Amino acid sequence: MKNFDSAQELLSKLRQFCATLPDAQEYTMVHHPAFRVLKKPFVVVGLGKEKEPQFSVNLGLMEQAELLEDERFQRTPYMGHNGWVTLGQANTTWEEVYELVEASYRRVAGKRRLEKWDNKK
Repeated sequence: MKNFDSAQELLSKLRQFCATLPDAQEYTMVHHPAFRVLKKPFVVVGLGKEKEPQFSVNLGLMEQAELLEDERFQRTPYMGHNGWVTLGQANTTWEEVYELVEASYRRVAGKRRLEKWDNKK
């Protein structure tokens, strides 16, 4: 099952979702579209080795270890030592994408923004 056919489709859906997160901003991180709160990134969009659209999130080292048991996830190059994981398009749902992005956002957003987000839901 492919959920997103292109990086543009993935980026478009992530833009829509991240626009709802308090103080989230889009920016470019080393030539890749990314989203952050203040200066703390929480999701990066890119292409895999076979030009497959993928995204990376920071879930922390403990969560990363659990997710890496699932063959769909891989340790993010250059950032994996900080708990980042990467997921491509195979066998995922938009619900799972949004859950992962929200979890990464929660790691960096801070108490005030999380209160805003939780009151919005």
